[in-house]
Amino acid sequence: MSTPPFDVAETDRLLTTTRSVRRRLDLDRPVPPEIVREALEVAVQAPTANNHQNWRWLVITEPAVKVKLAEMIRSSWTFHRNDIWTNAGRRRNDARAKRNYASALALTETLEAVPVLVIPCVLGRPPDIAAINEAWRVRMADKVAEDPGHLVRHGETRASIFYGSIFPAIWSFQLALRSRGLGSTITCLHVPHEREVGRLLGIPSGVTQVCMIPVAYTLGTDFRPAERYSAEERTYWERWGS
Repeated sequence: MSTPPFDVAETDRLLTTTRSVRRRLDLDRPVPPEIVREALEVAVQAPTANNHQNWRWLVITEPAVKVKLAEMIRSSWTFHRNDIWTNAGRRRNDARAKRNYASALALTETLEAVPVLVIPCVLGRPPDIAAINEAWRVRMADKVAEDPGHLVRHGETRASIFYGSIFPAIWSFQLALRSRGLGSTITCLHVPHEREVGRLLGIPSGVTQVCMIPVAYTLGTDFRPAERYSAEERTYWERWGS
């Protein structure tokens, strides 16, 4: 007997209402470890390039460790805030930009109180696109000019594979959390302190810390689709601009 199809309406509701939750994280309600484990088991079913499965997940709940991570994130936020706001131009007066700014700021102020922090990692370091392309150029140096290999650029492919193998799993993790009544968001503000974070948590230098995901139950569940440009406005068929 074939498996029945998904409830499309309910699936679409999950996909369109899974928001980046920062200000509505319930900081007082504990998150059971088994819920995190369930969501991670869902996450690792995500597609992965060449079936590498080279992701690793570090789950942090120790209060003292979260305090140290929050201090580093607040340090990064100070510089990041000044940079993005300096370059924001007219967007500084945009209501949505202001809301997003206030939301990000609120997270930096409460991060150590979030029940669970998850750091998704990838074994290895991000590819050096320029170095890979240069190595290929040298390899092709003695080939005839007509060889199609001269048109190939492997660096961009390697970079796409490197990050493309972890972010589907990250999104699946967030969807699995949402379906269980929890909220999350992606922040990269600990990455400027990657070495220090690595020493604090015992993460080897050859492992890339991709981001951090604060996890908590949400204050209310009435999340709605965000204001977005329609796909029709931003989609081309067959040729760019068409």
